[in-house]
Amino acid sequence: MMSDGARRAIKVGLIVAAAGALILAAFLAGFVTRSLLPTGPAAEQSAPTEKPPPSTLAPSPSVTEANETSGAPADPTSEPEGGPPAPAADVREKSSFDLYWEVWGLIEQNFYGELPTDEERTYGAIRGSLQALDDDYTSFIEPEAAEILRSDMSGSFEGIGAYVRLNRAGQVEIVHPLEGRPAEAAGLQSGDVVLAVNGRSLEGLGLYETISMIRGPEGTAVVLTIGRPGSPEPFDVEIIRQRIPFPTVEYEMLEGNIAYVRLYDFNEQADARLQDALKELLTQQPAGLILDLRDNPGGLLGQAVAVADEFLPAGVALYERRSSGTEKVFETTDEGLVQELPLVVLINVGSASGSEIVAGAIQDRGRGTLVGETSFGKGSVQAPHTLSDNSELRITIARWFTPNDRAIHGAGLEPDIEVSITEEDQAADVDPQLEQAIEYLLAGE
Repeated sequence: MMSDGARRAIKVGLIVAAAGALILAAFLAGFVTRSLLPTGPAAEQSAPTEKPPPSTLAPSPSVTEANETSGAPADPTSEPEGGPPAPAADVREKSSFDLYWEVWGLIEQNFYGELPTDEERTYGAIRGSLQALDDDYTSFIEPEAAEILRSDMSGSFEGIGAYVRLNRAGQVEIVHPLEGRPAEAAGLQSGDVVLAVNGRSLEGLGLYETISMIRGPEGTAVVLTIGRPGSPEPFDVEIIRQRIPFPTVEYEMLEGNIAYVRLYDFNEQADARLQDALKELLTQQPAGLILDLRDNPGGLLGQAVAVADEFLPAGVALYERRSSGTEKVFETTDEGLVQELPLVVLINVGSASGSEIVAGAIQDRGRGTLVGETSFGKGSVQAPHTLSDNSELRITIARWFTPNDRAIHGAGLEPDIEVSITEEDQAADVDPQLEQAIEYLLAGE
């Protein structure tokens, strides 16, 4: 049964979303255009490289561009004699907001039930307007959630220890719980959908708001309402939050003198930690290397390019194209640590954004072989804008393309060697994708 709090959240969400749709034209017309020329490395959500950065609850997937400069709008054209006509945007704004207040006047007079606060109404109107853009990654994030995300690249978090993403149905889905962490101990599984947090329905909320609700101080409890494929009814799970240092990189030597590195996300420490791992592995003179990007949701764009640079000689890493028609080329150098060692990259449906940048560049330039399953298909860039109340607006500003000019958004990368992992494999703790990668390298193909 759904709680009263969940019913109220749905009711409020529907009211404010409907009102928001009415003011879309005014919302868009009132936007101040900003120059979005990067001045430094792009940062994610983050998405293109949305798990959200991995966190104790990590959004999957995304890359966000940071360090954007804001500039003045273009100079206006010359005005005709007699003064300028009334701008069309002003007319639309007045008309739209007249209708908006007409609707709310009727609601305030007639609605049976508790009305949302002014803040809830404002935030809901914005969300309702953004839904009309039909873009899951252009999103409004309330101040508390935005503050969490602004500190989300440090490498440790307080939460439940699970990767999450927005699935194709727009639901918040568990990609996988981290081994030995609270989410796993509580029985959460890959494919579980989070329907409510502490009785509050997630209807109308975005990925980042959900993450901020699930995360919290170490030692406190959070109750998730879970929908599980094959389960007839949703059920509640109580989880005690922990502080979770995130394992950006794990590495070891495998059978046959094969080096193995798993990169969990592209946070601000990713390339530095990867370099440390590679340097240690190279002292053992491996015959080949496996780079595991499975379930890696992305992170900082600059870090994704830096990671690709470790494996590729000088050349194109990706193209970034904006709606204006401008294009930016990101390139690798000749300074990478592993440019010739035989290489296999593992990918799956949880490999997104930054992972697809790296894997796509390696595949297109013939540097290595992709093994696993088709990747997620997240190839858009979000620019974050901090608003006057410290909330955040993330706007999709560009798409990225591989060196061979392939668009990944909505399609994903197809592996060179397709290998699936079945439920029986998981139950038996068998990894046929990793086994295939080892076999491929040992065969010297």
